[in-house]
Amino acid sequence: MAALAVLDEEWQVEDVALARARAALEAAWEADERPPFHGGNRWTVPVGLQLRLGRDGRWWPCRGEDERWIPAGGPAPDPATALAAARPGAELEAEENR
Repeated sequence: MAALAVLDEEWQVEDVALARARAALEAAWEADERPPFHGGNRWTVPVGLQLRLGRDGRWWPCRGEDERWIPAGGPAPDPATALAAARPGAELEAEENR
């Protein structure tokens, strides 16, 4: 249910949650590589991926497909891990490393 909620619900990240989200993004990427913040709870990466912050503080990866966003993996406590899971071939890499 949390995946569906984060897929359908856009909300304004504010105050402490916004400070935590920005700190997580700053820690995960260099300034020139960081996904731009456009408000709400969604950060879009130029390669057709998007991170969505759930109300529970977990990051959910989405992938653009057929002009809509679809879930691209499970949640992660930090945005870099969530985004890595959404990359094409990430599932195959994870299986190969087991």
